[in-house]
Amino acid sequence: MKQWIATIVLATLLAGGGVFSGIKITDMTGQLNELQLSYVSLESNYNSLQSNYSSLESNYAVLQSKYTTLESNYNSLESDYKSLRSDYDILQGRMSALQSSYNRLEAENRDLQRLLDQYEKVPHAYYSTGGFTHHSNTYEQLCQFLTFEFVSPTGYKLNVFDCSESAAYLEWALEIAGFDAHIATGRTPWDPSSGYHAWVIAYPEGYRVAIEATELTGEYYLSYLFAGRVPGIVYGDDSLIPGWENYYEGYDNLFQNIYLAIRDYGTLEEWNWWEGYFGFR
Repeated sequence: MKQWIATIVLATLLAGGGVFSGIKITDMTGQLNELQLSYVSLESNYNSLQSNYSSLESNYAVLQSKYTTLESNYNSLESDYKSLRSDYDILQGRMSALQSSYNRLEAENRDLQRLLDQYEKVPHAYYSTGGFTHHSNTYEQLCQFLTFEFVSPTGYKLNVFDCSESAAYLEWALEIAGFDAHIATGRTPWDPSSGYHAWVIAYPEGYRVAIEATELTGEYYLSYLFAGRVPGIVYGDDSLIPGWENYYEGYDNLFQNIYLAIRDYGTLEEWNWWEGYFGFR
């Protein structure tokens, strides 16, 4: 190819002898040599570029393959991430639910611990200690016990030995003596608008007998005896005790024992008749 170009150039120069007569053949030969060198350099550069292109093309194919693999891996990892994120959200929800349950159980545990602390303040063997003769759980025996055997440790004292302590003490005494008795609480039977009150309901032989514990003191005790009545018992259609029907139907709570009363109130402060100057009997 180089020779063919050189021949054409030389023929062109010779054909135009008149035009190029002033140009020396040696100068033209030098220019031809320069063109040949340039061509060789360009051809070398072209070949080098062609080789580089082939190498780059090969590298591109490798990189394209790697990119495709990485893209596939990315898509797989993204799918795994979404799956893990979904699992994380589910676990996070469960964790929140468990944390809420834990907090609730912890609060309940604290409440139970406080309740146990209150229970521990109740005298040991509370319902099995002596002090009263055992009776049959009959109405006649109940009347006999309240009339001749029951003794209140003290008179009524507001905020010291008031209705709640009196009711707790009477319930304890009746249970010790063999009677089935419960502590009742609710609106004050004779004046529901004045506040809350506590009394006792006993169940001798299936009967239901409401007893006003605060009236089992010396003052009221004698008035009952003079009236031919059993001290403390609230009779049906009782003209001496206003609101008598509320003693039987108006209570809000009926506690089988002192522990349930303490649990409902959260404290034994209303029921701890055994504390104070009169002591545990």
